[in-house]
Amino acid sequence: MKPLRTAWLALALSLPALPSFATPLYRLVATVPLGAGVKWDYLTVDAKHHRLYVAHGTQVTVVDLQRRQVIGQLADLPGSHGIAIDPATGDIWADSTQKSEAIAFNPDIFKPLASVPVVEDADGMAYDPASKTIYVSGGDGHALTPINPATRTAYADIPLGGDPEFFVADGRGALYINIVSANEIIRIDTAKRIITARWPTTGCVEPAGLALDAEKHRLFTSCHNGIMDVLNADTGAVVATLPIGKGTDAAGYDAARHRAFSANGDGTLTVIDDSGAPKLLGTVQTARGARTMALDQANGDVLTVTATVTGIILPSKPDGHPHYSFAPGSLKLLIYAPNP
Repeated sequence: MKPLRTAWLALALSLPALPSFATPLYRLVATVPLGAGVKWDYLTVDAKHHRLYVAHGTQVTVVDLQRRQVIGQLADLPGSHGIAIDPATGDIWADSTQKSEAIAFNPDIFKPLASVPVVEDADGMAYDPASKTIYVSGGDGHALTPINPATRTAYADIPLGGDPEFFVADGRGALYINIVSANEIIRIDTAKRIITARWPTTGCVEPAGLALDAEKHRLFTSCHNGIMDVLNADTGAVVATLPIGKGTDAAGYDAARHRAFSANGDGTLTVIDDSGAPKLLGTVQTARGARTMALDQANGDVLTVTATVTGIILPSKPDGHPHYSFAPGSLKLLIYAPNP
């Protein structure tokens, strides 16, 4: 080796190693102001029409996801929580806690079409394609109300024996529901509208969010104590227990990328790799209060909502999470796109 090359090699070996910077899993690509009502809950994507529905306050705000702007409101929904889409008609269904009703809206002009009485403390909503039924959960009512959207009538409530949170359908006749008060997941046969299984969570305390990998038959439940349990959707066996952020209220699943998510009020988004055995892939910094979410399956965007924080109440117990107060009129949609 020539002396000059030897000198350069010695210099290179003596220099400290430079830090490597990994590309973030997701990046913020848009912020959409949503206006009044900073007490919000569920987000629902209408993939066919590229719309997002955000329940907050006394209304549901409709966002065009292609133009990334608000295009309308579903009004007069005091205590708005859940949204479901009837794929047969395109009708939008939203619930009102104070009215104890689910209301169908015209998808073109956002005007009400019909209302159906539902369970007390109406909360989450979901559509089951196997039975062509819309389900509404009621926290204080400890039950589900099944709705036939074709006739706009309700079947008899399904008692749950506990306080339900979110739920998800597998498209093959099973509906899975978190029971936050009992630390368990219930499975319902949507054809018979009966409970067929009750499964306890293990590391998970107060299950809130729920998502499904329909291909691998795995359930991902995000819990208030900063744990995600992954369960076998056929047997209820817990196959993994993973750490997440604090203050979760929603989970999601990206089928194309084989990723599960937990949206956390502490300002983080936990990302789980489900391509093999479930494992923690990483954490994305979002914004404080962004505890609910939805997935745009068309492009993998993660959609979450929060508002400008004006105050904080620290948790009173070690495994608790902080609560925030927000500036009126500051609600906003945050859109995070996956990096290559």
